[in-house]
Amino acid sequence: MYKSLPVLAVVWLSLLLSGCLGITQPTESDVEEMAKNTFNQEFAGLFLADEVIKENGYKQNDTHYVAELSIKATAQRSLDDYAREIMKDKATSSLDKITRTMAIGMWKMTLPEFAAGDQLDFKRNYLFIKTDNGWMIKGRLENDDGHEQI
Repeated sequence: MYKSLPVLAVVWLSLLLSGCLGITQPTESDVEEMAKNTFNQEFAGLFLADEVIKENGYKQNDTHYVAELSIKATAQRSLDDYAREIMKDKATSSLDKITRTMAIGMWKMTLPEFAAGDQLDFKRNYLFIKTDNGWMIKGRLENDDGHEQI
């Protein structure tokens, strides 16, 4: 009984201090779930995230956390098929078509050729912020050299 007392005291003290000092960050499952949702929204109709792996993470301060992620995603269709679908969609406004066409142009320059069913690996750095309602993704960060990551 007395042998386990120091261990219990250390565990209790570390839990107490972590709560008092506000040592928190988003959980691994929160990071993976939010990153998957954000990625799927970014590439809606084109890619679906299959697997999110947190490579690294660090706190910028008490309310900002950066997660460096690898995302394995499966193409739902080729980029050309996706572009044709958008142009044929009568429900999509002209302004939205122009916006999407610009995004497609950027993807053409940054993504390798792919077909439906192909898997691609993406690197993403997401900024998480702590809010009154918990952690949320504020946005995607660029590479250290200022370029987007595939």
